[in-house]
Order: sequence, then structure tokens, then C-alpha cells
Amino acid sequence: MKKRYKLALATASIALGFGVIQAKPAQAATLSGLIYIYAAASLTDTLPQVEALYQQSNPNVSFINTFGASGTLANQILAGTNPNPVDIFFSVSQTPLDNLQDANKLIPETRQDILNNTLAIITPINSTISISSVQDLLQPQVRQVAIGNPTVVPAGVFAQELFTNSGISGLIQPKLVLGSSVRDVLDKVSSATNDSIDAGVVYTTDALTALDKVKIAYTPPINLYSPIVYGSAVLQKTQNPDAARDFNSFLGSSQALPVFEKFGFSAIPEPMTTGGSIAVGIVGLMMKRKVKAKAKAKTKAAVD
Repeated sequence: MKKRYKLALATASIALGFGVIQAKPAQAATLSGLIYIYAAASLTDTLPQVEALYQQSNPNVSFINTFGASGTLANQILAGTNPNPVDIFFSVSQTPLDNLQDANKLIPETRQDILNNTLAIITPINSTISISSVQDLLQPQVRQVAIGNPTVVPAGVFAQELFTNSGISGLIQPKLVLGSSVRDVLDKVSSATNDSIDAGVVYTTDALTALDKVKIAYTPPINLYSPIVYGSAVLQKTQNPDAARDFNSFLGSSQALPVFEKFGFSAIPEPMTTGGSIAVGIVGLMMKRKVKAKAKAKTKAAVD
């Protein structure tokens, strides 16, 4: 009798579970309308693919993305100069999100940390300059180094930290050329007309999108700059709160993570306990292996 009772409970639980699973698409199908997203320039290639994955279950939701320097985008929201209502802000670095939160522009419980990235020192694809340390940027043959403008581009802030912690901050300043976003830095180094910028500092994920135009000359140790954290939140003035909240949750989900990882991003590691420190080391090692593998594949394709 007890066995039959347990079997009935198990069957009911499974049926209930399927009921919950089946109910989700029906609920999701009710979501519709536009979601306006302000996102870091380094998400230009990745975010549309995450959105396409989300739309498989939510075909009535569509997106309008504005990409740029996180600081610039945050300043537009703060000043109210954004041309369209913004539903979600997807930033790199905590500062832009902190500034918006302090101004009561975010729905606090929707804020989340999602991804990590790393820095890469890049050179033009045809460069013969060897860079095996941050200090090598001081070589005479490295005439100019492009970084993001630290006042609005978080990548520029991380680059300046890298220089400071490598002991070259004062010496490298005369060489610096400032870009309006991390993608602008990438363009400055990879430009076909570029004849004076010999190196740049960008996110590894951006470098991986342009290995036909630039090469990753050196990947600095991650302990030379602060953790590069991407976070998102829904804005108080969202015009589509249900869909915005749902997609914002999706950004931090296990379904979305593989798409981000495909482009070189990594999940947020565990808190910095001993285990967390090991996790960060593993993340760095995996990132380096991804960079080498992708560069090798590009080289092989060119030879073939």
C-alpha cells in the first residue's frame, strides 16, 4: 500500500512538474513589445545573439540596441538626453550602474552582475613589434598606444590601472591616444590608414572579433587591474516593465551564458575565498587558451 502511495505521489509530482514547464511558454507568449537597451560597446556582437535566443520563446518581443561607452550612455540617461526610453542598461564596470542607482534611475532588485572579461594588448596585424610584457609598450618603436578615454570608457580606466600597477603610468602618458569607446580603440589600431598607432589596450572579447585586422600581442595578468564585471538592471522609467524584467533575468540565466562564453566572456567566479582565487586563476587560463585556439584557427584558415 505504501509503495502504491509513493508511486502515486511520484507520478503526481512529475505531472505537476510538466505542468509548470508547459505553463512557462504560455506565460512567456504574453510578453510583447519593444525593449530599448543601452549596452556597452563590447557587447555589440554578442547581445543580438542572446536576444535571438530569447525570441525563440518570446517571438512577440523585439529589441532596439544602442551601443557605446558605458559612461557616456549612463550620462545620457542621467541628463535625460537619450532619444528613446531606456528599459535596460547593460554596463561594463560598476561605476556607471552605481551612478544611476544613486540617482534612483534603476529598479534596485533587478540589478545583477553577469559576466567577466579580461584585457588584451593588441597590435596591427602586420606589426613586427614584439610585446611580451606591459613594460614593452615603452619601447621606442611603440610610438603611440590607443586606450579608451578614462572619463567615459571603462576599458580606459582598466588600462590606466594596468599601467599604474606595472610601474609605467607616468612614462606612457605622452604616448596615449584616447578613443571614444573600446570599439573605437580597436578601429584605431586596426585601421588600414593607421601608420602611427602601434598598440592598444582593449577587452579580449573585442580583440577576438577582429583577428583578421589585429593580433593579440600580450595578455596581461589579471591581478594587474580590477575585475572587469558586466552588470545589468531595469530602469525605473521602463515603458515595458514585464518584458524588460523577464529579459533582464534571462541575461543572467544559464541559457544565455553559453552564448556569452562563445564570444570569450566568462561567468562571475565564486567569492574570493581560497576556492574563489583558484576559480579566477582557472578563468584566466581558460581565457588564454581560447585566445590561442582562435588565433591558431585564423592562421590555419589563412594558410589554407
